[in-house]
Amino acid sequence: MKHIDDQVLEFYTSLPFNIYEDLSLAIENIKKFNLKNTYPFLEEDVKAAETIIDVGCGGGWLANVLAYHFNKRVTGLDFNPVALEHAKKISKILNNKNTYIKKNIFEYVSDEKFDLIISMGVLHHTKDCMKALDITCKMGKPGSKIYIGLYHKYGRKPFLEKFNRTQNLEEEDKFKLYKSMHPLKDEKHQLSWFRDQVLHPHETQHVLEEVLEVFRKNNYKFIGTSINQFDNQESLVNILNKEKKLYDYAFEKIKNNIYYPGFFIIGGEMINDQ
Repeated sequence: MKHIDDQVLEFYTSLPFNIYEDLSLAIENIKKFNLKNTYPFLEEDVKAAETIIDVGCGGGWLANVLAYHFNKRVTGLDFNPVALEHAKKISKILNNKNTYIKKNIFEYVSDEKFDLIISMGVLHHTKDCMKALDITCKMGKPGSKIYIGLYHKYGRKPFLEKFNRTQNLEEEDKFKLYKSMHPLKDEKHQLSWFRDQVLHPHETQHVLEEVLEVFRKNNYKFIGTSINQFDNQESLVNILNKEKKLYDYAFEKIKNNIYYPGFFIIGGEMINDQ
């Protein structure tokens, strides 16, 4: 049986996630993308950062968005050469000055430390998500910010339950069902999302406390989560209570055929002890 990393690499080499058949559409969407609308908590930290790394950058969507809109040089780390070629192609068209590194995260070694570390929807596809998170945390320096996006243990479940009930359907019919929930303009783009969300060979789901434990180990304080829309006035106890209700929230979305993959984001800041 193939190693998990080999399975995942083979899967994404055949069709990298979030890429387009029509490059002009990809460029258009990057140019019109509004970071504040999608990730409002990120904007000020992006502006303030001199060095940024996108861990598991794939086809370079977010790395190229940040480089284009904020005039940043972003380092993209990924182990998929096909995805990285796509990222480089987009960067060249946009005249972005990004750097892309082909390396498995478990083999990544560098003395460079970053002001802002981002990893959205990647680490839960590795052989050991929390170990990968630990490595990612170590890419920061005192005062650096980190934002990690993962599948949630409760919020992901209704989506998985829906598609587990389609096991007897042909892949084409599963794709039609997915498209009814999550319509996208470019067919290859949509197929890449469908395969990533429904056919992926390996994923894990997680809860907030797991991430916070790794943050603490690496001297990061918790600064917010999408569970409560990054409201930093709310107590952690209340947030953890809200977390337990994510299954019910996700279930209502899926029941009404509304796309909800069960994804959450957690932010941290490395404490400066000096």
